[in-house]
Amino acid sequence: MLHVNRATLLGRAGRDPDVRTLKGGGKAAAFSLATNQKWTDRDRRPAEATEWHRVVVYGPAADAVEKMLRKGDPVLVEGRIETRGFRDKDGTERTITEIVVAGPQGTVSILSGRRAADAPQDSGNPGPADADPSTDAGARG
Repeated sequence: MLHVNRATLLGRAGRDPDVRTLKGGGKAAAFSLATNQKWTDRDRRPAEATEWHRVVVYGPAADAVEKMLRKGDPVLVEGRIETRGFRDKDGTERTITEIVVAGPQGTVSILSGRRAADAPQDSGNPGPADADPSTDAGARG
C-alpha cells in the first residue's frame, strides 16, 4: 500500500527566516507561514481566521530562502508533515509539528518581485535527522 505525506501551503512569511548551520555543514532555514481562511458567518458578516505553520527548509533551498525570503512575502511550500519532540530551555518536553522541505519532494517558491527563480528542489544534504535537536530548527532526537 502506498502512503503519502505531503502538504501544500500558499501563504505569507510571518517572519524573516532563522538560518542555522547543521553539524554536517549544511543549513536549515526555519520560518513561520500564515495561511488565511475566509467565510461568511451565519449573520452574513465576513469572518477570517489565520493558521500559523512552522516550515523548515534544508540544503540549497535553505540558501535561497535565507537570501530571498522576507517577512510578508507570498510563498508556496510543498513538503512533508513531521512531528517531533524536544526539550525546551527549562527542560520541559515539548512537541512541535513542522512542514519539512528536504530532498526532491520538497519545494519552496517565493512569489514576490525579488524572486530570481524557484528555490532548488534537491537538498543534496542530509535531512532533518542530522540537525541538532536542541536548536529551534533541529530535528528529531
